[in-house]
Amino acid sequence: MPSFLEKLKLVKEEEKKEPVAREEKLEPSVLQLNVDIYQSQDEVVLIAQVPGIDVKDLDISLSEDNDVLTIEGQIEIPKEITFDKEKGKLVCQECKWGKFYRQIILPQEVDIEKVEAKLKKGVLFLRLPFLKPKLLGKKKISIKLE
Repeated sequence: MPSFLEKLKLVKEEEKKEPVAREEKLEPSVLQLNVDIYQSQDEVVLIAQVPGIDVKDLDISLSEDNDVLTIEGQIEIPKEITFDKEKGKLVCQECKWGKFYRQIILPQEVDIEKVEAKLKKGVLFLRLPFLKPKLLGKKKISIKLE
């Protein structure tokens, strides 16, 4: 059985070969969320397009060590938009519908208390400030003479 990453590669390869009939040939799969990632000394900023998503269908989490970010969710065709398959067939499918998943290993631990997540006009914006090491001040170390 192919691993998760192998499945993602297979989906991408299939899309390149036959984007029209893809839905009929492949079992339902998980899409990879494409992201733009920016990094400074203090933080990582992540931007992703998630058009049409309902915030209740989006889940963002950090690992216990605060250094692995997971984004997953589902984008569904609005129920108001329907097409009677008995009257015709799908001739072109470029929109990505269904579940998506992305896991990103961060360069260092994130300060969970200061993380910001915003969703505006189908764009997800995450600001992930790095955890600052606690500085307790200078401490003199005594040396024993033997």
